[in-house]
Amino acid sequence: MNHKQNSTNGLNLLFKEVKGYSQAQAAWRFYNNAHVDIPSLSDPILAKGLEQIQHVCKEYLLVAHDWSLINYRNHTAKTDCIETRRSHSKNALSKGYDLQSALGISDVTGEPITPLVHNLKTNDTVYSTYNNHMAMEPTHLDELSQRIRYIHTKLGIDKKIVHIVDREADSVKFFRSLDEEDFCIVRALDRASVEYKGKKIAQKALAQTLELGTYAQSITYQKKRVKIYVNSVDIVITRDAYIRHTDANGKATSTREKGKPVPMRFVVERLVDDENNVVATWLLLSNLKHDVSDATIGLWYYYRWKIESYFKLLKSSGFNLEKWQQEHSQAIFKRLLIASYACVLVWQIEHANHQNIEEIKQFLVRLSGRLMARGKVSTSPALLAGIWNFFSAMDILELYDIEKLFEMKKELNAFLGMEF
Repeated sequence: MNHKQNSTNGLNLLFKEVKGYSQAQAAWRFYNNAHVDIPSLSDPILAKGLEQIQHVCKEYLLVAHDWSLINYRNHTAKTDCIETRRSHSKNALSKGYDLQSALGISDVTGEPITPLVHNLKTNDTVYSTYNNHMAMEPTHLDELSQRIRYIHTKLGIDKKIVHIVDREADSVKFFRSLDEEDFCIVRALDRASVEYKGKKIAQKALAQTLELGTYAQSITYQKKRVKIYVNSVDIVITRDAYIRHTDANGKATSTREKGKPVPMRFVVERLVDDENNVVATWLLLSNLKHDVSDATIGLWYYYRWKIESYFKLLKSSGFNLEKWQQEHSQAIFKRLLIASYACVLVWQIEHANHQNIEEIKQFLVRLSGRLMARGKVSTSPALLAGIWNFFSAMDILELYDIEKLFEMKKELNAFLGMEF
């Protein structure tokens, strides 16, 4: 039995004298209970996270925003899934729910702290931790603007906040929606045009005119040590925005809208290996003041990848989210919030530095049965598995005394031909 089964069968699936069917029924009642509402599950996550922000952030809180499809294409009982065609194949159908998340990250260490927002969009409903009446109509970026307003005005965070988003946010409409203190780092689209020295130029072409720049830091990228180099210029975004409309028949159209010029810093971030090969180039747009260096912006964008690791922890390397069997999407969302709280606790253990914590990490990794890369003490998935095995073992000790356990071990060794 492991932490995935725990997540599958309920909050209290432990080694007790209760049948698995009864545990599954108890979990079903819990996740579908109307009295177990979203705020009661999300508020503890926020409370714990906001407390941590005070300790692990210096001047800024980084907030990575992203969207991820939870794929349930083989789950025929889930009738409210969104169906889309995958971009790389016209014939491949994706079916599931749209998970929309914002993850708080430390400006000092780049480590994840807590999810600040979760939305789960289905074919007919949007469940949200910050808006109980979220409409279906807003696009990703329209909702992102609402989410940013919530984070700035409702959470009481006393740090400067930097929102970090991938290419989808390279939108002049989105940039114009930001207030003066809404700082952002956005990955730029290659073909989008900006104005530089009075002339319009595509962002990829502009990047090619800039030299390697200054060294920022060495990082691990795709299991390889590389050096970050950054260079930047000041640009202005003057292009028209495209505004989407939906008529009475549900047909989508768009109109162009002029607006005020948006001054930005255009940052070219290059990752260079030991043979001086450029292994990746990231084009970034930021409205951060110039007291934040290009090197810092480049490093902070690299930290954005922590939200990808978070999605992976929920999906494939931790909770196996895409295998959950709840038929109702609200039950899925409630369960996801509980899994998120477990992630917060695991991150606290992983990044703690107090006395004896290294020994505890090594102990949990050993319990998990997972191997660590050379020089790596622990990983989030290993700690998650180790914690579950540890608490399961502690429950066993409540049912059996040590002498009984050693007696059973001796009998099992005999079956395996390992008597000694």
